Formats: sequence, C-alpha cells, structure tokens
Amino acid sequence: MMTGPENRTPFALRDLEWVINSPFLLKEFPEPDLARHPETKALLTRLRADPEPLLEHLATTPRLNLGRYFEQLVIFWLDNLPSVRLIGSNIPIFREKRTLGEIDLIFLYEGTARHWELSIKFYLNTGSPSDEADFVGPMLKDTLKRKLDRLYGHQLSLPDQTETIAMFKSLGIGDVTSCPWVKGCLFYPAPYGPTQPAPHRISMQGMRGEWRDRSRLTETPLPNFDHFQILEKKRWITPYFYPDEATTGTVSDLLAEIDKAIEGRPMPYLVHLMRDDGKEKLTSLGQLFITPEGWPD
Repeated sequence: MMTGPENRTPFALRDLEWVINSPFLLKEFPEPDLARHPETKALLTRLRADPEPLLEHLATTPRLNLGRYFEQLVIFWLDNLPSVRLIGSNIPIFREKRTLGEIDLIFLYEGTARHWELSIKFYLNTGSPSDEADFVGPMLKDTLKRKLDRLYGHQLSLPDQTETIAMFKSLGIGDVTSCPWVKGCLFYPAPYGPTQPAPHRISMQGMRGEWRDRSRLTETPLPNFDHFQILEKKRWITPYFYPDEATTGTVSDLLAEIDKAIEGRPMPYLVHLMRDDGKEKLTSLGQLFITPEGWPD
C-alpha cells in the first residue's frame, strides 16, 4: 500500500514520537513522567493533523547534528505542554571568563524547578557486557563510562555551583531538582541474547541491538527482510519508514551496499532491516551496526 508524501507522517514527527516514547537508557528514570501526561497525547494528536508547528520550530536551526536535533525535539515537546513553563535551554555557566558548562534544560512543573541533562547515545560493546568502559562510540572517540562519569560527576552537579545558584536566583528560581534524561541503544556482538548482563547504571529495559563484523555478517541468520536502509545519523532514531524511503533488496543487495559504503569510508554503519507486509508502513525488523572487518582494531 503506497501513501503519497503529502499524507505521510514527516520524519520530524516520527522522531519526536520516538524521543518521547522510547525507553530510557539508564536505571535512574527522570521525574516528572511527562511522556504519559494527557497533554503529551493531545499534542501528538494535534501534530498528526498538522505537523507544521514542529517543522517550523526545527527550520529555525536547520544545521542540527543528532544531539542537537534530539535536544530541539525535547524542547519543542515541553514548550508545547500547557502545564510546563520552559525557562531556558543550553544556558552557559561562567566562572569569571571560564565556562563551567551548560544547563541543558530547566523548566517549572507543578511549582517545582526541574533540570534535565539531555543525551542521545549509541554504543557498541567490545568486551565485557558489564563494563561501561567496554562500550565505545562508533567512531571510537567516546565510551559509556566516560559519558556517565561526566554526566554524574559534572553536568548534574552544575546547579550546586555558586555561579549557577546566582543565575537561578536572578530568574526567580530557588531549589532545583536535577535528573539525567538519556535515550539511545547499546549494541552487542552477534549472537546477542536478551538476558545479556548490563553495566550497573544501565536499565535492563533499555534498547539493545547487535553489531556484526562485515566478514561474519551472515554467520548467524539475519531476519527475513526485503527492504533495508543504511542510515544517515539523524535517521538513527526514526522508528519506521515507508516503502519508497528504503532500499528494496535482500542479503546480497545489503552486502553490496555495505561494501560500497565501507570502501568509501571505513567505519561502522547502522542499518535498519524491514519487511513489506502490504501495509502503509514497512514492518521494522530491528537495527544492527555493521562494522569494517577487524573493527575496532
């Protein structure tokens, strides 16, 4: 079943729904739980009828990497909930002329000032599944441990700094409750089982997937897919696609496309596997990273 572009849910709205409804990566769940608030349901219903307010919001900052795109989706969401008053986002905190850091998001809800530190992260496990240091970013520039140590050791403690307290006071804010607001996915070497242990700060209900070395891609059977997409980074959080948005093909076609991509730029690629069941949207069969042979060595 083919749907004309004018009747499709735009990428931005699909991604906003993922941002709101996907599980948290960490055991520590943020408060308040606004995803289940009736105002959120009403907002998404309005946007399905008319997504222009969301598209106009994103158009004001067109050059967004995945992290900033994620932040802007959260900001739009909260700014359009009547019971929330958004006070500020990406607020720099200075000590003399030195930047201490940024407050990602601060808002008022039911009389309480809330500070959320926002993050969207995708890590691949290259060693012990219980060790945060053995989860690395696709470009090997970051680890889960480094990210969480900075989150808990620096970013979430910014509101306790004298300079931040003074800034809050100037905005008429007293006590602030801080929480991490972290989404994303951890990928384990294939074959992966759902009972695989996780690092102690990670939720067992979080999103998980597989990664496979290109040379061993077909050693374990892949899902029975007939569409796939090698994803640009902003599409990593897109939950579904329409048939003509994806590449038609099976394993041999995927291998050819992956080889071409790796030859052009040797790095891990996130792939979304899908199946056409004759419905408006393709059925998602999951995502997996495919890495160059021998990665990460």
